[in-house]
Amino acid sequence: METLDRAINDYAAGVFLRYFRQGTLAGADSPHLDFARDIDLLRAHWALSEPVRTFLSYVLSHRHEAQSLLQFVRRTDDAVARGRIDARGTMLARRVAGHPSLVVYEEPVRSFNTGPNQVVAWVVHTVSTYAARLFALQPAGSAYARLVEETMTHVTAVKRLDALREVLKSVAVHRRPGPGALRDAARSRRMIYRLAIAAYDTLARVEAGDEEALLSVLRSTLVGPLEQWRRFELAMGLGIGEALAAETGEPMRLALLGKPSGAPIISCGRFEIFWQGSGGLFTPPSLEPTEERLERALAAYGMHLAADRPDLVIADRQAGQAAGIVEVKYLAGDTASARFREAAGQIVRYARGYRPEAEIEGLVRASLIALSREAPTLLDETAPAPRTVDFAGLIEGRVQAWVRERLLAPPA
Repeated sequence: METLDRAINDYAAGVFLRYFRQGTLAGADSPHLDFARDIDLLRAHWALSEPVRTFLSYVLSHRHEAQSLLQFVRRTDDAVARGRIDARGTMLARRVAGHPSLVVYEEPVRSFNTGPNQVVAWVVHTVSTYAARLFALQPAGSAYARLVEETMTHVTAVKRLDALREVLKSVAVHRRPGPGALRDAARSRRMIYRLAIAAYDTLARVEAGDEEALLSVLRSTLVGPLEQWRRFELAMGLGIGEALAAETGEPMRLALLGKPSGAPIISCGRFEIFWQGSGGLFTPPSLEPTEERLERALAAYGMHLAADRPDLVIADRQAGQAAGIVEVKYLAGDTASARFREAAGQIVRYARGYRPEAEIEGLVRASLIALSREAPTLLDETAPAPRTVDFAGLIEGRVQAWVRERLLAPPA
């Protein structure tokens, strides 16, 4: 089981890596990366990544580790010198102003606005900017809401620290720390600065397209926060998106962390893939006799029929209807046959809400049941039944065959 889980995680991370690196999608001739858009999204992923979360947690638990240094500020006063006198500056100031008692001097001031603290403040400010954007976009029930909320809570608390308040006032996202500040932070023995430079370096490597940094960030932000069954659903959605891109030649676009409520997670040409959402195309069908009896029984207890929804829906935006339904079952203790029967019943039930009676069988045939392992074999290819695939089949390219032979095939 651990081997399968690791393979699922690696597969999902691999699709993300192929997507976010410049180039073309395997099997497609059209580039799929909008660099200006996706690099901004990658920075948002970095804001939630493990190096950043480690840095923020350390700052909150070691609030007094930020180091202040003596700096000299040039002052001009009347007959007062609180530091080293600048004789030349004093003489010039007196002659220009005609004031015989003016004194120009360098006053020593302890300040937190130092090079290493500028790196800390820039990382905090940048994380705050990108995490706030994601926080505003998270729909209710998002699988990533907890990660975004925790990051926002931590970064808000860090910004209130007295030691960083002064330096944060002069920080801007578009103006990065200079080489001297980065060098001082990297040489520091204090952990706060070493973690800050580690987070900064991770962002720089992500922006440069470094494969190891990209994988680390994507695993910790897109794959890591999910339960294993959700990771398998995500892997299947990504696999279908790649298969659609390969078969249609259209670019695939991802929208996970920053998508508004009800939006698809993947778009590819005229097709959209919705994860745990109806796609706005579902119409509740009339209840069958057994469902009516169940509704009356539940009403006696003040309850309603459960309003579940498909794991994945592939919508044809051009036709204005669902092209296929995908039920994904991660096996954890149950038998493959039991989960398959459950998924088959769900697809048939959902199909009634997506198509009129005469078109239900066609939608069922264009649908897919995905099991994490031990998928049964389809014995009658002409039957009004969905295709089935397991994770091994996903790796072997059977999802692309389903897309080509069922999902994109014209109705019989």
